Amino acid sequence: MYRYETHCHTLYASACSVLDAETLVRLYGENGYDGVIVTDHFLNGNTAVDLTKPWRAQIDDFYAGYERAAEAGARAGLKVFFGFEYSYLGTDFLTYGLTREWLKEHPGLLDLGTRAYLALARGCGALCIQAHPYREANYIDHIRLYPSDVDGMETINAARDERCNRLAEGLAAEYGLCRTGGSDLHFAGQRLLAGVETERPLESLSDFIEAVRTGQARPFMQENVFRL
Repeated sequence: MYRYETHCHTLYASACSVLDAETLVRLYGENGYDGVIVTDHFLNGNTAVDLTKPWRAQIDDFYAGYERAAEAGARAGLKVFFGFEYSYLGTDFLTYGLTREWLKEHPGLLDLGTRAYLALARGCGALCIQAHPYREANYIDHIRLYPSDVDGMETINAARDERCNRLAEGLAAEYGLCRTGGSDLHFAGQRLLAGVETERPLESLSDFIEAVRTGQARPFMQENVFRL
């Protein structure tokens, strides 16, 4: 089986992460992963990007987290793909399949409502997954669910408790949605990791999207063996 991370953050674009590119790549390599999708918090989330810059410059700065991880991954033989985590008041959506140029060409993206964003992204071929749909935190005023507006649910999140994941699995089953797993990694010492595993290697993000849509990517969780 081939294993891939679908949800992790770098310090270059996510203000809440302490993971540099080299540490991230070493961690996943030592845990037996074949690839990683970097999903830094987008500009409406906990971003490290300077939002006073022009839109296109913001996108370039945001993309730097993925770029640096991809460079480190190329040196180490670990595949690294680009995604991001779009946010609305603590409700988050992992988005796969939109490029840097696509983002640059949509400067009004943050002015859209959540449903309008999801409709636009999916209409342009993106795979949209609601991350940790039952997460509770003191900065989230209530749980918001969008099962009719997404392609799938993150049913295993290694940073959440069993109940959160169990409820997400039930929601995905009830609506016939795709399922993914992810670590939601922000620091190297997290006890558990997650992701998806496939019988065939994924050579591109398009391969990942197809595997998720067709049920060939199965969520998993494992212990983190990495030590700094």
